Amino acid sequence: MEIPHFVIKNRFQKGGLYQDLLNPAILTDVCQRITGQKKYTVDFIDEVNKGRLAKLFYNGSVAYISFSENRVKSRNSSFQSFPSALVSYLNEDIERKSICYFILETDANIETDYFLFMYRLMKTVDTKFLNESEMLSNPIRGFTTVEDIILNKNNIRGRNRANNSSYITKSVDEIIQVFGKLYGANKYETSLLCLALYKVTNNQIELFEIEEGNLKKLPKEARDYLLSLDRFSIVNATIALEESEFRENDSLRSPRYIYNLLEKYGSKKCALCDCEIPQIIQGAHIWPVADIKKDIQLSQNEKLERAIDGDNGLWLCNNHHKLLDANIIRLFNDCTVKYKTELSENQREYLNEVTTVKVLSSDIVNDRFTEYLTLRNQNAVVHEYADFPN
Repeated sequence: MEIPHFVIKNRFQKGGLYQDLLNPAILTDVCQRITGQKKYTVDFIDEVNKGRLAKLFYNGSVAYISFSENRVKSRNSSFQSFPSALVSYLNEDIERKSICYFILETDANIETDYFLFMYRLMKTVDTKFLNESEMLSNPIRGFTTVEDIILNKNNIRGRNRANNSSYITKSVDEIIQVFGKLYGANKYETSLLCLALYKVTNNQIELFEIEEGNLKKLPKEARDYLLSLDRFSIVNATIALEESEFRENDSLRSPRYIYNLLEKYGSKKCALCDCEIPQIIQGAHIWPVADIKKDIQLSQNEKLERAIDGDNGLWLCNNHHKLLDANIIRLFNDCTVKYKTELSENQREYLNEVTTVKVLSSDIVNDRFTEYLTLRNQNAVVHEYADFPN
C-alpha cells in the first residue's frame, strides 16, 4: 500500500519554520482524515510558504491543505493565506485534486459573523473542512446565489462599518460588479469573493480594482487566474482612469464614485422610494459634475475629489434620478424633498405616490452633503417649489 507523502515549504514569510507548527500529531490527524491512514512521510522544503499550505500526495491524487492561523491577530489577516492556497490549487494541472482547510487550536473566537461568512465563501468554492465538526458549533454551508452572498455581506457591514474592503452589486446589464480594495489582506478577501461568485452565477462578473496608495492590482497569480475565466473581466480603477473619465464626461460614472457611495450608504436602495432593484439604481450627484467643472476657484485635483466624493451623491432609481436632474423635484437644506408647483394635479399626485420619502434620512445628511446641496441650489427659485402633502 502506498504511503501518503507530505510536501511542505518550511519557511514563514516573516521568520520561523512550519515544522515547528505542524508537528507529527497534526500531520497524522490530517493524513488519517484524508487517506484513512496514520502512517506518512514528509519533506520540509527550504522555501517560503505561501498559503500556510501543505500538499499531500497519495494514490495519484494531491490534497492541498491550508492551515488556519493559530494566533488570530485581526479578522482580515486570518484569511489572507487561504486564497493563495486556493489559487495554487486551481492552477494545479492534475485531475485528481482537492482543496482542504484544517483549523488549528486557538484561544480566539473563530466563529464571529465575519469568520462564518468567510467559511461559507470557502465552502462555496468546494473546500473540504477537515475538522469542522470538532472545531465549529455548526456545519458550514456554502452559498448558492449571488443574492445570498450580497445579503450576508451587507449584514456584516451593518454590524461593523469599519474595514469594509469589498462590495457587490448588479449593473443595468445584469453584470455582477465587485468593487474591491487592494491594501493588505483586503486583496485576498476580494480574490476569494470573486471565485465564490463565479461558482454561483452564470452572469458576467466585473471586478473593479480600487487603487490604494501604490497598490493597483490583485496579486498576479490570482489576477491571471480570474482573467483566464470565461465571463470574468477586470477594470483597473486607477486615479489616472478617474482623471480621464472626469475630463471626457459630464455624467461621471466612475468606479471610485460608486465605491464611495457603497461605502457610505451600503447596497443600492433609492433614497426617495422603496426601490431596491440594483439594476435600475444609479449614483446621483448632488453638485453636478458639469457644474464642478465650471468652478474656476478649484484646481483639477480638487474638482475630481468633489466629483467622486461619496458625500456628493445619493442612490436614486432611474425615475427619481431623472426627476432630480430635470429639477422637477428638488432637495433642500432642511432635508425636505419638494416638487415644482407648475405641475398638474395628476402629475403631483403621481409624484406624491412614488416619492415615499419626503424628508431625507439623517444617515445621508452631514456637513459635506449640505455644502454640496447649497452649491446645487444656489440659483434655485425657492418659491417655485412646494412641500409634498402629508
